Amino acid sequence: MNKRIAFLGTGLAAGILCTAMAVNTFAAQVTEEQAKTIAMEDAGISQSDIAFEKLELDYEDGRMVYDVEFYTTDYKEYNYEIDRETGTIVSKDYDAEHFYRGWEKNGYQAKTAASPNQGGQRKAQAPSQEGIDRAKAAALAAAGLEDSQVTWGRVKMDYDDGRAVYEGKFFYGSLEYEFEVDAAEGIVTEWDVESIYD
Repeated sequence: MNKRIAFLGTGLAAGILCTAMAVNTFAAQVTEEQAKTIAMEDAGISQSDIAFEKLELDYEDGRMVYDVEFYTTDYKEYNYEIDRETGTIVSKDYDAEHFYRGWEKNGYQAKTAASPNQGGQRKAQAPSQEGIDRAKAAALAAAGLEDSQVTWGRVKMDYDDGRAVYEGKFFYGSLEYEFEVDAAEGIVTEWDVESIYD
């Protein structure tokens, strides 16, 4: 009888412990509001800067993630994937295309590295080491890193929607950063960060 009571008592204690662990695990999950805050803090913006936002739960590479997307009042777009269990940023992407469209909508001319010559043709700007160095500096500033901390991939000049840009990538730890920098303005217009294991 005592053995049966002891066995039942042990089983009951194990059941309570498992239930408590399950409750703690569930309670430890990141909420939608927390995921949004993580993304905003990483981007360095506040709620008052956001014009539109979208957040949904998704399943990515065997784990639950929050897809957080928001547009700022100055026409920049941010996309984040936040791990629901840990709050870790799985990937992030930045695009300032809307910034240029916003200028055009408001009657301003976005500066481009290509300008018309006398014959009305667009004269392409040649890539330069100074331009590449400027693009690298802009990308490092966006990442909050120093040149000595990263390993560079290729950085090259290209054209996107009629404007000259520098595209490139670098590696920091287990992360791969890809970027696009406007050649005329020296500002980051596209940004993507993901694990090298994805």
